[in-house]
Amino acid sequence: MRSKELVKYWRDPDMSDLEIRLSADSRHSFPHHTHDCFTIGVMERGRWLATGPGHGNRSATQGEICLFNPGQVHAGIITKKDARITYRVYFVENEWLQSMAADLRDGNDGLPEFHDMIIQTPYLFQGLMSLNWTIHSGMNRLAKESAMLKAMSGLFINHGGIRKPRTGCEPYAVQRARNYLNENLSERVSLDKVARVAGLSRYHFLRVFKQATGLTPSRYHMQCRVKRAKGLLLAGNPIAEVALDCGFSDQSHFTHRFKQLTAATPAQYLTGS
Repeated sequence: MRSKELVKYWRDPDMSDLEIRLSADSRHSFPHHTHDCFTIGVMERGRWLATGPGHGNRSATQGEICLFNPGQVHAGIITKKDARITYRVYFVENEWLQSMAADLRDGNDGLPEFHDMIIQTPYLFQGLMSLNWTIHSGMNRLAKESAMLKAMSGLFINHGGIRKPRTGCEPYAVQRARNYLNENLSERVSLDKVARVAGLSRYHFLRVFKQATGLTPSRYHMQCRVKRAKGLLLAGNPIAEVALDCGFSDQSHFTHRFKQLTAATPAQYLTGS
């Protein structure tokens, strides 16, 4: 039995500048058209013909990425009869990418531009799939924003003419960020806020924090929250109350994250078995 085409859009409340569309087992071809925002297509299965003025006809296949600037005319055509393809498209608002470019270019906030239409760079492909996974796996806002910045900055540094900024260890900036994360365990911390506390651009902050601690800010924050939760549990606080006090959305979320870092559920941690 032939599989049925699936089309689904995702819009995350923490990520207002990003929309994701999944097209699975699709037979749909697009005529020449444009988008007002940056559009990034990730080919997961199959092959289609991507066309556009100035770029000619290019075949995009599994593992490749299609990059389209705002207003760039392009088409996506399935050329093989009865073929089906699966791909994911990321629609990224221009204002967010302009802000990201300013981070990377020390305040130069001109709109960036992709130089290539189809690329095959496995770690950039994986970065986009990791962003998708982070959004759909219930990770916190800091993790989602960090994944988006990592994925998009990688694309523009490698295929948008933006040079990678130099960074140092910045120990005091990292310590300020660590203090802030430790003091705000129950808050939905944003990447913008913690980078401002550190006094660094978002991109610079992510790189030096990982360099100094060995962890991403979101993983460090989660580790601090679980450590705090262990103390509250041992002090006799109810599990449901501890979950809320440490910023988890509910007891199930708390149990899942707690077990990831301790190999035990909160109840097992308390009973020792």
